Amino acid sequence: ERRLRYLRWMERLRDMADELSGGRVGYVHVEGMNDPSFRSFYQETLGRQSDKEALIVDTRYNGGGWLHDDLAAFLQGQKYLTVVPRGKEPGSFGAESYERWNRPVAVVTNESNYSDAFIFPWTFRELGLGTIVGMPVAAPGPAVWWERLIDPSLVFGIPQVGMQDSEGNFMENFDLVPDVMVKNDAESVARGEDKQLAAAVKVLLEEIDAAAN
Repeated sequence: ERRLRYLRWMERLRDMADELSGGRVGYVHVEGMNDPSFRSFYQETLGRQSDKEALIVDTRYNGGGWLHDDLAAFLQGQKYLTVVPRGKEPGSFGAESYERWNRPVAVVTNESNYSDAFIFPWTFRELGLGTIVGMPVAAPGPAVWWERLIDPSLVFGIPQVGMQDSEGNFMENFDLVPDVMVKNDAESVARGEDKQLAAAVKVLLEEIDAAAN
């Protein structure tokens, strides 16, 4: 039941982004920082969302893993060729690099991002890939080795690998503050609204229109 509720939530937000943007902004949720989530993200972005002018990458409720570099590399594609099949309009097939996303992006975060779901939006900002929308994320930066004792029900993590920024600062005990701070309050959520998603759509539409002018 929990899985079905997640899929319903994701599909509802995808439809909401489509409706709010008039079909111009795509939406994809990164469920975890792991291989299955990246495969799903890759398939959705270059499949269903491939014709969108911009993309919302939702990382809310992501518990972490190790995927920040893969996501960042995928989202920093640059268009350098337009692929034009015979008899078709320019751009009707795609553009190189068509195996990466090369259009505007916004990342959505909230208080439930954890571990690598902090490192990814931090990387996204560090590389200047786009706008971060939502609520601040605490920074439990180090990689952890998970261990068990004789009692297998007791599982605990031992920090083993620290993450440092370009100035040598460890990532622990920092907050990532979004560029656009938006809180989803209980009342609006109960009405079926998502203020953070709506704000991300607004940011991207403004960016698209500004580039067009």
